Amino acid sequence: MLIEANSLSWQDIDEMDTEGACYVLPIAAMEQHGRHLPLGTDDFILQTILKNLKEDKRITGNMLLLPAIHYGSSHEHLDFPGTVSLSSNTIISIVEDILFSLKMHKIKKLIILNSHGGNTSLLNAHVKEWKQKYCFPVFVINLWDSSFFDEVQTLIETPLSSDIHAGEIETSILQHAMPSVVHHDRISTSLDCLVTLKPYGDGWFSVELSPHNGVLGAASKANPEKGKRLLQYITDRIIRYFLEIKNL
Repeated sequence: MLIEANSLSWQDIDEMDTEGACYVLPIAAMEQHGRHLPLGTDDFILQTILKNLKEDKRITGNMLLLPAIHYGSSHEHLDFPGTVSLSSNTIISIVEDILFSLKMHKIKKLIILNSHGGNTSLLNAHVKEWKQKYCFPVFVINLWDSSFFDEVQTLIETPLSSDIHAGEIETSILQHAMPSVVHHDRISTSLDCLVTLKPYGDGWFSVELSPHNGVLGAASKANPEKGKRLLQYITDRIIRYFLEIKNL
């Protein structure tokens, strides 16, 4: 089961059966998501997913949920008011301080559950180094990595390559899970912005691609029913990964 680590005492953890046990570290972001979604979209979606995971009976053994890191690497969105970004060095330092602490104790496995695309390459680049440095495996599950959603094209209308930010997927999920935070009156086809990113790194900024809105996708195609199906897909896939990692 997924247990909130900060609700336990040190004795609880010390007496825990560590067979298959691991820590889970959520990391999100605070950044613009168009005119219709809140700055905390990545975090709200992550917290919704974590709620589903805590209630799911398929998770066996002990998985300790660490408090989330609510900020991420969001430099690509800093031109829009309200966005708060941590530097790459800051994010890595926070994760490494957590890893140093975990190394002191008997649970020697960490899963980072990342819900912001801007964190993906940064976290992936350090996994091997962390494994060598701290002598236990670190796994990164990136929700917005292209491979994570490789089976959802039948659930949405927007081409996956163009549903990049604040588009059909994210809007649908919040329309289902937290409709009160969505400005439905600000969604229209005129604010959709379908682009395809370059197949190489070019340091893109959202203000360059979508200067008046910040959306990279088609929020107008979103609806709550799609959001319900997408959340179930996400939950199922994460649990599949959790169970695979726990058995390694």
